[in-house]
Amino acid sequence: MAWFLKGPKSYTGEDTVEITTHGSDALLELVLDSAIYHGARIAAPGEFTRRAFTNGRIDLLQAEAVVELIHASSRSGMQAAYGAVSGRLTEVVNSLRKQLAGALVQLEAQLDFVEDIDQEEVGEVDGILSRVICEARELMQTFEGVRRRHDGWKVVIVGRPNAGKSSLLNALLGEDRSIVADEPGTTRDWVEATLVWEGERIRLVDTAGLREGADRVEAAAVRRSGHQAAHADVVVAVVDGSGDRTILEDELANPRWGATVAVVSKADLPRLARLPVGAEAVPVSAHGREGLRELRARIMAALPGRDPPDGPALLRERHHETLTRVVALADRARGDLSTGNHELAAASLGEALRLVGELLGESVDEDVLDRIFREFCIGK
Repeated sequence: MAWFLKGPKSYTGEDTVEITTHGSDALLELVLDSAIYHGARIAAPGEFTRRAFTNGRIDLLQAEAVVELIHASSRSGMQAAYGAVSGRLTEVVNSLRKQLAGALVQLEAQLDFVEDIDQEEVGEVDGILSRVICEARELMQTFEGVRRRHDGWKVVIVGRPNAGKSSLLNALLGEDRSIVADEPGTTRDWVEATLVWEGERIRLVDTAGLREGADRVEAAAVRRSGHQAAHADVVVAVVDGSGDRTILEDELANPRWGATVAVVSKADLPRLARLPVGAEAVPVSAHGREGLRELRARIMAALPGRDPPDGPALLRERHHETLTRVVALADRARGDLSTGNHELAAASLGEALRLVGELLGESVDEDVLDRIFREFCIGK
């Protein structure tokens, strides 16, 4: 099937023909070869989206959201990218620009009457800048959650040697990813696997057993385990439940860790270790797959800031860095206003407006565009 899409209402804003074949790779290759024989060429990465941007169909924020949509690894990440593609993020950024422009116009009007500056209007400018800073910071706070969803939530499994960590990882994955043996210290380095729970990308990390008095190699592995746990979104602390001893509180949590979910392993064995008074832990049998559903629910509930923002969110490091500079300039302008340096304040606002325009792609270098669109798949 073929469609002729008339510009300027096509995706790129140009006259476009789209050809759809059935799923045969051989047929698709024949169609491409025929097109190239008649003068066509293979599109560069992101070329169609770049043409849409160049032709004014979308701004740069929307263009970048396309690649985020393609590479979205979670349901909430996909929703955030789709919101930006539809222009919700652009609306917020345009609102910031409108307020900055209004403040600059008022301030420059005052500069024409240096000897008779209206302090009430200067106060209005200060109020506008205060709102801009507040709104920009609220938008910047959305970036950390978006980045975590893109990279995946890090869930690190820790515990003493032979506590059942590797068996638990394999049970959660439904496959044998970690080596399991009766000898303690089998895992000498961390093992990572990725899966999707409830639309969220989860990075499960199995680590070496935590213990003192290990040899030099194992001690290095223990240090790596501690590093992994310290940088985890959720730590799953596994203790061996097959003994008759009392589990120590420091086996269930560590002040250097963030959110922690405690697990008592080997729940299918007859003897269960005793928990400290008031402690909560999920009894799990990796062999019998008991308690896995409850453990998964506890992990998901413990993810920090899992709920996506209600409004638009920043998707990329470039967005966050640019808004950080805009906030700093607006804050500097407020300081200059308070000391009567109105010309310096106006210069800061002019630079802030330029950066917002750069954010939208109105004044951005070609090499920046090349880096952005290089991340796209062929064409798109």
